Amino acid sequence: MDVDKPQVVPTPNLPGAVQRVEEVAKALSDQIRIRILASVAEDPLNLQQLTQMFGLAPSTMSKHLRLLEEANLISVQRVGKWRYFHAANHTKDPIAGGALRWMASVAAEDPLLESDAARRAVALTLKPAPPPKGERQNVLFLCTANACRSQMAEGILRHYAGHRFEVYSAGVFPRPIPPLTAEVMREIGIDIGDQKPKSVMTLIGRKHFDYLITVCPLAESQVPVFPGVTRRLHWPMEDPLQATGTKRARRALFRRVRDELVEKIRDWIEGSPDRDAAERNTFSRGSKKASSAPARAINARTRSTSSRKPARRTSNRKKEKNHEAQAV
Repeated sequence: MDVDKPQVVPTPNLPGAVQRVEEVAKALSDQIRIRILASVAEDPLNLQQLTQMFGLAPSTMSKHLRLLEEANLISVQRVGKWRYFHAANHTKDPIAGGALRWMASVAAEDPLLESDAARRAVALTLKPAPPPKGERQNVLFLCTANACRSQMAEGILRHYAGHRFEVYSAGVFPRPIPPLTAEVMREIGIDIGDQKPKSVMTLIGRKHFDYLITVCPLAESQVPVFPGVTRRLHWPMEDPLQATGTKRARRALFRRVRDELVEKIRDWIEGSPDRDAAERNTFSRGSKKASSAPARAINARTRSTSSRKPARRTSNRKKEKNHEAQAV
């Protein structure tokens, strides 16, 4: 009795959803590509920064980026001569969005990705470049504890110009937000109940900021270098946490600092932030002009000196002729 041989059934065309799962799975099947995607999840990086960060040859990095781009997991934006890579917006792609959310949840505490954040900070420092312009500029307020001044500033700027700025705050040594901070803000119609204290270490090297504004001297001195910041401003304010005495006296200090921040921020919004901070621009050409000034001075002195040399030689020849005439 003959046994029927099993027939080879040709693989049918994969449905759209299954094919999309396969594309995403292939793109995320390499550890380097997972790390690349995590590094550009919040803010974009260019090819130079990525090669510096991972220590790969540009051709190898370009291959990984191409695979991620073909799977529509990253988007590309050109800024001048730089091409920036950023995690794509997957609001309309539940498969890619779900995969990335799952990856972020399980890898949140991964030591390798934490070390990548440090490498990202180094790459931003060694390979500076103008970042892509977003619809809103990123602003970070920084103070010691992220409990009063920077929290107030975050709420105030978001209240008055949230359509222009994406606002953040952080502290060098975060502490819980005292009730008086929220109370005095509610007095002027601003609710900061959803804001939480955050460590600056959760942001360094992870996100680009158009403005870093320190509101206390300690934060200014403790964080002298902040990779990925375009402009840096310093607005020193009195620390409400140092207030002593009755609750009424302490509330008065909280209100005074709040009012100073409101005035300062509103003046800054109504003015021109770009003009006010132009001298602090990381990518300004002012430093190049300043460095070329000594060279111009040296060249001027050289030209002046060289123009006088023929005159001295002519004078010497005249003296020799005079001596000869006198000898005759």
